[in-house]
Amino acid sequence: MLKKILCLTIFTFSISMNAQQKSEDTALITSTIENYFYGYIQRDADLLHKAFDMENGAMKVPVTNEQGMQTVENNYFKELIPKWASREKLPEAVLSESELNILAIDIVDGEISSAKISMKVGETTYIDILSLQKINQEWKITNKIFVVLKDK
Repeated sequence: MLKKILCLTIFTFSISMNAQQKSEDTALITSTIENYFYGYIQRDADLLHKAFDMENGAMKVPVTNEQGMQTVENNYFKELIPKWASREKLPEAVLSESELNILAIDIVDGEISSAKISMKVGETTYIDILSLQKINQEWKITNKIFVVLKDK
């Protein structure tokens, strides 16, 4: 009986610790995504640098090749972020109506994660799928794919 109680106690403690760690990771990932969103709409390079893996991270960008076929190419965050940050500031009306919705976060073993988000900026709504990785104990966006929703 003592063995069963001990096993149950250890099991319960283990589940509690995993839930607590997952909750902490979810909060940190949410903060990373918010740094991306606010950095993007406010044209703030510091927030964007906090969010993205600036060394090796990349975004898949849809392009049409010479044969007219759609494909994707890698655009590295170290090249994109300076461009995003130097864009013309958004009008206050656009900033106030911009929205971020985190649609899903999936964490694997406290080391990698995927997130699906919706960002409304002006008349444009983006759906992003983000890959995140814990790098030096910080969650960073390492890969991004996206679509722009069409008006219906």
